[in-house]
Amino acid sequence: MNKSIFSLFILLLAAVGAEAKYWKIGPSSVIGMDFASINDAMSSSDVTKGDTLYLDQYYNESSDQTVTKQVVIIGTGYDTSLTDEHVVARLTSALHLKAKGIVVKSVRLENVYFYNEECTVERCYMTSGKTQSTTAGLNHIYSCYVNGPISGYDSYNFSKYDIQNCVIFINYNSNNIFNLTSSIIRFNTILRNYSSSSLYCMNAITNSIITNNIILCYTSSYYDYDISSNVYSSGSGNSIEHNLLSRSTSLSYYPTNKYGYGSKLSELFVRTGSYSDYYKLAEKSAALEYATDGGEVGCHGGMFGCPSGGRPQYIPYFTKVTVGSRSENGKLPVSVTIKIQEE
Repeated sequence: MNKSIFSLFILLLAAVGAEAKYWKIGPSSVIGMDFASINDAMSSSDVTKGDTLYLDQYYNESSDQTVTKQVVIIGTGYDTSLTDEHVVARLTSALHLKAKGIVVKSVRLENVYFYNEECTVERCYMTSGKTQSTTAGLNHIYSCYVNGPISGYDSYNFSKYDIQNCVIFINYNSNNIFNLTSSIIRFNTILRNYSSSSLYCMNAITNSIITNNIILCYTSSYYDYDISSNVYSSGSGNSIEHNLLSRSTSLSYYPTNKYGYGSKLSELFVRTGSYSDYYKLAEKSAALEYATDGGEVGCHGGMFGCPSGGRPQYIPYFTKVTVGSRSENGKLPVSVTIKIQEE
């Protein structure tokens, strides 16, 4: 029964008024697929700018995929721990975004590479994001769970990002966010749990807006490694306001931040559930009502938040499918429960 769910899902999209020309991507064992991979779709002259590629829930790609056309790619969310009928579309190798204006939503990814500009990765799980061209423009990462670094091209060629409502977590030998310029870093929860005297949550960033974030290095004795001095120096050109930091001492030139939260994770977060849910704010969290808009700072603040599991917004999904064991009056009873991801 599960293998027919995706085809019914596409019919539902048509019923609610989906206008874009769409293509179904998934394994050949699933009836109704148009292409077996993203690469196959990119090789087809039938797929053109503005089209949408819907990834089947059983799409599990182990080879690098390269997107060379301005398309929208929509998966099924990234949380593999859900116990309903939900299975996630995933790429276990790299995704290369080479065209301008590509949009990727609700896919479980590994490494994502940006070559152009105005690409958006939204509601995804990813293990890194990196700019791969010195001529790349501004790219966007929204409402993602990033289990690794986000970085510019290199230490001589900084890159532009718009990073909002993400969890960015590091527990190995890397900075969290680095080699950026003219960027927006807002409403994120940026965490590291790694002992190093040369690595930071934020390092090598200039002329950027850094506001309404929770930025914590919570390894004991390394609380000061939240923001590097080259980021908060007077010549950095950065705006750093209304962030919660792990360090106990204030940043020079930037008084409107809160300090001393490296050992207070249990006071800040509920710490139950998985992915972004783990970092919802506790009842009396210091991150409440501290943002520049009067709301909460961190990944769940602002207008968009970081939705649980990364399901695609306004697209129906199945929570339960029940098939009867025998026919009734010549008909096999089937019960389907469908929900819409509204947030």
